[in-house]
Amino acid sequence: MSPRHESAFTWIETLVCLVLIVVLAWLALPRVGNRPGGGQMTRTLSNAKQLQLVTRQMEIDGVSTGDTALGWPGDTGGTFTNWAHQLVPAYLSTNDFCKLLSAPGVVVRLGKIPSKMGDGALIVYAVSTNSPDNTVFLTSRNFTNTPTGGLPLEERATPYGTKGFMVFRKGGDGAILQSRQVGKTNLIGSFVPPLD
Repeated sequence: MSPRHESAFTWIETLVCLVLIVVLAWLALPRVGNRPGGGQMTRTLSNAKQLQLVTRQMEIDGVSTGDTALGWPGDTGGTFTNWAHQLVPAYLSTNDFCKLLSAPGVVVRLGKIPSKMGDGALIVYAVSTNSPDNTVFLTSRNFTNTPTGGLPLEERATPYGTKGFMVFRKGGDGAILQSRQVGKTNLIGSFVPPLD
């Protein structure tokens, strides 16, 4: 009588198959969330959304009460200081405002409104009530706009170097864009001058 040989996987073969399946699944998953700086830029985008919402609320309050001192930055003097002092303390605490202007590598000290826009991680533009919704309201500081389009991102630019940049428009939409997209104004939006 000859011995029967059953064909089956050994535990080592099974383990190797499982490891291969895990590695292939990991390679197949989208890498958006693991992109360098991706989570940090998403937080900056969220901060920009908060600043847009509170500025929109301030504009609505200004229209409903007739107070011309409340509105978009371009309607009320076009300076960073004017805009900041409209928001703080009526709409945001000083510390919350400082946190919203911060990003990795650009931390705004709590307890005092920054004296100039360059102290924060965001550039604020002189958007007014008459500006269309696709007008850029905020960008990350590493993005520099010119009349012909954005300048190439620099490796050492804060907060994100050449990893990408953040844009948020007056209408309430924003995006995280890659460095190769700096000149594509159709993606970015229309521009008014930055605040002083």
